Amino acid sequence: MCLLRLGICLGILTVPLGAQAPQPASQPARPTFEVASIKPNKSGSPRGGADAAPNGRVFVSNTALYDMIRNGFELQPYEMVSGDQLPAWVRSEKWDITAQGPPITDQASQRRLRVMLQNLLIDRFKLVTRREMRDIPVYALVFARGDRKLGPQIQTSTLDCAALVAAASAAAAPGTVKVCGRDSGPGFITARGVPLADFLRTLSLFAERVVIDGTGLTDRFDLTLKWTPNQEPGNVGALTDGTSFFTAIQEQLGLRLEPRQAPMNVFVIESAERPAEE
Repeated sequence: MCLLRLGICLGILTVPLGAQAPQPASQPARPTFEVASIKPNKSGSPRGGADAAPNGRVFVSNTALYDMIRNGFELQPYEMVSGDQLPAWVRSEKWDITAQGPPITDQASQRRLRVMLQNLLIDRFKLVTRREMRDIPVYALVFARGDRKLGPQIQTSTLDCAALVAAASAAAAPGTVKVCGRDSGPGFITARGVPLADFLRTLSLFAERVVIDGTGLTDRFDLTLKWTPNQEPGNVGALTDGTSFFTAIQEQLGLRLEPRQAPMNVFVIESAERPAEE
């Protein structure tokens, strides 16, 4: 679920409510919504979602606070750590939110709207978080073979993506270059002309852990990876022979995911409170 279809990664850190230093007069006001309504959702429905309209109105329905934090701060579950005292309702209880912000006119207004959402969680749910370095389980992408030979579904790319993008821009046709980049879905990842670091970010989503580079490869690559996902409607293009994600990486790419521990900057949710009844 995408909480706000903004596509902006802010990297904002939160601090306990009331812990902010007084803002100098020359500093802009702390971004907050003009009006915001928060109500518990007791429907029991498995369906939830959220979106932001061009007029700046934000709608969140049937969503747990944990998921609002994850999406509002643009985090993956493997980047998040819960404090020892975090109550269970943060994950289990669902909420509806309606809030009014300024119209979305450009990227700056998009970023401001996301900061408003973060501040709403801080103010109304008394959300307290921090960032810290911790040793956490990760995977290292390493060669599966001693001779460092890659598999049949990956090869060094011959595409000059920068030149293709420049040509498209010169022709005033942005978005027409489809040969470079990544695509993924249930049971597949494809990449054309991408550095390994970009592929690792996509791998992390499916591995549900941070994946780091253990190969030392610096080229750009074309690759296709297919495996059998959890069987759900719409998994078109995935393998159906039972090939696992980990097996596919080894057989198709000549690589493997090796479990390790590594220091990572994680997002710690320390505490939260239910919002006051309206």
